[in-house]
Amino acid sequence: MDQNRLTEDDIEQMSYTDFIALLDETNRCPGGKKTIRRIRELIHIDGKTNILDVGSNTGFTSLELARITPAKISGIDISESCVDQAKRSLSEDIENVRSRVTFQIASSYSIPFPDDNFDLIMTGGATGFMDDKSRAIHEYLRVLKPWGFLLMSPLTYHTQAPQKIIDDVGEIIGTTIKPMTTQDWVNIVGEISKDFEFYFSEPYRLSPRTNEEVDAHVDYFLRKDRIKILSETVRDAIKRRWWSTLKVFNENHKYLGYSIIVFRKRSVVEEPELFIST
Repeated sequence: MDQNRLTEDDIEQMSYTDFIALLDETNRCPGGKKTIRRIRELIHIDGKTNILDVGSNTGFTSLELARITPAKISGIDISESCVDQAKRSLSEDIENVRSRVTFQIASSYSIPFPDDNFDLIMTGGATGFMDDKSRAIHEYLRVLKPWGFLLMSPLTYHTQAPQKIIDDVGEIIGTTIKPMTTQDWVNIVGEISKDFEFYFSEPYRLSPRTNEEVDAHVDYFLRKDRIKILSETVRDAIKRRWWSTLKVFNENHKYLGYSIIVFRKRSVVEEPELFIST
């Protein structure tokens, strides 16, 4: 969309992902850099490691992991605007990162890579917003190498949130939200495919910010060069939408957290463990 021709109606009607791309919002994976550091700590990654980032969005996870590891990383996302932004961010990075990261438009329901191709698949919170999780998880299994790892960092609820908040979040991002716990995710993946072995999980809590912090965050985006050049009417529409979005998200954070959950693709059947730590 031509930014010079944007109208107030365009801002109000555009999808959440297109709005985020317009803002040039980094849209980090749940946990941000803390999660990415944990990926490096939990999974052995070297120069031969081939990684798929499902739901790569604007590219943050792929780029940051490439900065702290020597791995090769492929990012896929269904949003053209997000992939375009990821490619722009990639083009501005150093050559060592540019040579090892790619982004393309693709669906997790039909991943454009051969069987047994990746050592690690990262999904961030993307799988939580998919209607057909079973189809996506079977695709993860297909393109993952034997004994490869699937690492999810989905948003998870530690306390039951009011239904109105859940509905408001779903309306903003354009999908129905089903509040899930860490154990719900472990159960779902295990039920979809017995070839995925549950390996590790680690829950975290998020916390809401003050109104002053939210206001300052909104103002930060309005000061971006790409936003300052827009008409006052369009800037006001952006401010209204971004502030109302963050207000709902902030309320949701009273109940929300995220989890790092690791599965491994089994190649042989193993007997269950009995005496384990709790």
